[in-house]
Parts: sequence; C-alpha cells; structure tokens
Amino acid sequence: MALKIINPGLFTTVQDSGRYGYESYGFTPAGAMDYESYYLANALLGNDFDCAVLEMTLYGVTFEVLHSTSMAISGADMELTINDQPFDTGAAVDLVKGDIVKLGSAAKGARTYAAFSGGLDLQKELGSYATHTRSNMGGFKGRLLKAGDILPVKEKTVEHHFRKTTKELAEGNEIRFIPGQQHDRFDDDNKKLFTTSEYTVTKDSDRMGCRLDGVAVEAADDNDILSEPTQFGSIQVPKNGQPIILLADRQTAGGYKKIGTVAKVDLPKIAQKKPGETVTFKEISVEEAARLYKDSLTALTDGTYIETSVKFGHARRRDALSIAQLMEG
Repeated sequence: MALKIINPGLFTTVQDSGRYGYESYGFTPAGAMDYESYYLANALLGNDFDCAVLEMTLYGVTFEVLHSTSMAISGADMELTINDQPFDTGAAVDLVKGDIVKLGSAAKGARTYAAFSGGLDLQKELGSYATHTRSNMGGFKGRLLKAGDILPVKEKTVEHHFRKTTKELAEGNEIRFIPGQQHDRFDDDNKKLFTTSEYTVTKDSDRMGCRLDGVAVEAADDNDILSEPTQFGSIQVPKNGQPIILLADRQTAGGYKKIGTVAKVDLPKIAQKKPGETVTFKEISVEEAARLYKDSLTALTDGTYIETSVKFGHARRRDALSIAQLMEG
C-alpha cells in the first residue's frame, strides 16, 4: 500500500505525537502542531494515537493512490477532491488504486492532517516518526515532501463505519496562559498591557515559533537570563518587546524571559492561526489549565466527537473498491 506524491503542497511533513525523552541531548520533540486534529484524524480510522500522518500547511498535497487504502482528514478546511469529485473533510473515506487525491488551499485554519489505514509505514527515529526539518530528522528522509516521493501505508482499507468528526476547528482569539518562569520580572503595568492588548500573527511565524506584532511588553530589567529549558507554548519576550510563542520545532533551551506558557488546550488555536490573524491573552491558574487539557484528551479519545456519516458519496466508493481489490488480487 502506497501513495505517490504529485504536488507536495506548500509545507507538508510526516508527523506524529512527537519525539520525547531527548530534549536534554538537544533534540527537539517536533510532532503535530494541532494535537486535536491529529488525534481525530487517527480516531476516524481506528488507528492508534501515535500513528504517522501528513501535516499540511495552508495548501495541501496532490497524490496518486498506488494501492487501495482508507484515509481520514481533520483540521483546517481544505478543499478535498478525489478524481475531481468533491468530498467532505473531517470524515473517513476509502481510496481505490489509481485515484488522484487533491487537497487545496485552507479556507479556514492553517493546518490539515491526513491519516491512513494503520499509519504511514516509515522507520522511527529516536522513537518517533516526527519530522524536524532543521536537523533533517525523522519522517520521510527528514525533509518536506517532494513530487515523486512514494510513501508506504501499513494497511489496506479498514472497517471505519464511515465515521466523521463533529468537533469544530479550534478557533477564537483568546489564548489562555499560565504565568511563566520570569513572570515576576514584568511589572503590573506591563502584565496588564500584555493581557489587554491585541497581537497580530506575523508572516515570519513557522513551526518553530509564532511571532507576534503589537504593543511592546518590557521586563523590569534589560538583562537576559541564563539559558533554560523551553516548552511547547513558552511565551518569550525578547528585547524588542514583541512576544514569540514557541511551538513544536522550538529550540530546547532559550535565554529570553518568559512571561507565560500557553495552556496546552489552546495550542491548537495557535497552530491554526494564519499570518494577519490576531490573538489576545488571558491568564489562568495551573490547576485550570491542567483540568482543561485533561477534559480535552478525554473527549478526543472516548468517541465524544465521532459519529457515523450519512453521506452516500462516501459509501458508494465501497463498490468501486471491491472491484479494484478483486482486480488487484
């Protein structure tokens, strides 16, 4: 079972839940930017929650199906066509050998995830499929996908019961955060500026960090700190006062002051922001952040957001699939 990439899209990589346990050696975790969409894409097919998927940014891939399999799409609303026929995203669908699958530009959101039966069949590196392009590690040859790449898939079609997700894409401008390691290095006026101002996502944002533009926030002193470990969601404030939210491909240590850390439940909101969109910040307690994330994981893994589709277009493909599988032997 395999896929042949015809058009790789704007920025498409193989990702999973991330590479953990190696940050002390300088290896960044990488992994899916939007954990909710990643989990849901795998859940639609009944995959394990650590299976390798495609993460597409702003504009999706076009590929040829070399062997029949099943696919599920979750995340940003990219136009999906199979042999030029439109299909809904957020649902499981079967693919027949010879199909041409195309995902277009993201009408809403920034990142879309494509899962396949059993996951992409690649070698793990340091226990993960996650691609980190800056170190050429993981995924498919440690890089962005290119035209002509052939990606093996572990399984043929699966009995997915034509599942679809009912969860809306993570949206909204309010980003909740907990106080960071250097929160006390910012006076009350600057803390208030930070939580009452609106910031714009800049074009320089990427998988390493979401760079913001808005009212400058200044620490009480100009001294940098000794480099210390960073987290997914650390909100660094460099000397120009423009916050940077560290993301999946972040450096493992940094010397800028951190006014806060984004609550994990709101990381998907950041992952789905396009350049030019805005965010605001609201401080919450560590306890509330932990509760919100726990509730999110429970709903993602217990079937809360999954139901059966009644779209006949998805079901009709089973007839073509049965014939194709007979011909394939």
